[in-house]
Formats: sequence, structure tokens, C-alpha cells
Amino acid sequence: MKFVKLSQSEYESIRKLYEGVMSQACYGLFFREGMILGEEIAKIAHQEPEKYFEICGNLLRARGWVDNIVFEESTAVAEGSIEASHEDGTATCHRLRGIVRKIFEAQTHRRLHCEEIECVGRGDKHCVFRTEPLGGE
Repeated sequence: MKFVKLSQSEYESIRKLYEGVMSQACYGLFFREGMILGEEIAKIAHQEPEKYFEICGNLLRARGWVDNIVFEESTAVAEGSIEASHEDGTATCHRLRGIVRKIFEAQTHRRLHCEEIECVGRGDKHCVFRTEPLGGE
């Protein structure tokens, strides 16, 4: 076995790089997990198409993901997201973003991009998600 000597500054740089890469990978995994959850919620809600968004919101509240969520034309505003934290001031609701994206995709039958434009984790009052068509559709 061979060992490599690192200075403290080299070690800190490597640690920061590793943490950055791993946190980005985790964000992607959480987002994909949310898309799976959102697909299941959408399947249930499609049983009553005229109440689709109402049922989606009720299921999200019942499962404890949010205290309240309002779906509008291409946005969702969530209160009390269980993912929002004040740790580093970045958007943190990656699972919920995946859920919201899949709920809108199932309703519109289009692939969408979903961005969290406001987050309690950044000090905003609500978590707000905006969807838009992918590739200029």
C-alpha cells in the first residue's frame, strides 16, 4: 500500500470538490425519486380528471410533503415543504421539484423543465416551482 502526503490546503480543496460532486449527485437522485412519486400521484389523480390538481394537492398534504400547495397554470406554490432547510441558502426541494414536474407533465402530456424559483431554504416565504416546455415546444 502506498500513501500520499497532502498539505492541509490540498486536503481542504479535495474535500470541497468531493462534497460538491456528491451533493450534486444526491440532488439528481432526489429529483428522480420525486418524479417516481409524482407519477404515482398523477395516476391516482387522473381517476377524476376534473379535480386533477385538487387531488394532487390533497395527496401531497396527506403524505406530509407540504402543509399546502396551490397549482396554477404553470406554477406550483408550496407552504411547509418538508425538504426546505436554511443550511446554506440554496434551493433544497429537489424531490418536491420532481413531484411537481411529473404532475404537470402527466396533465399536459409534454416534457417540461421545472425550476424552483423561490425556496424557504433561501429565506423566501414559499417554495415556488415554475414549469416550461423543454426544447422550445
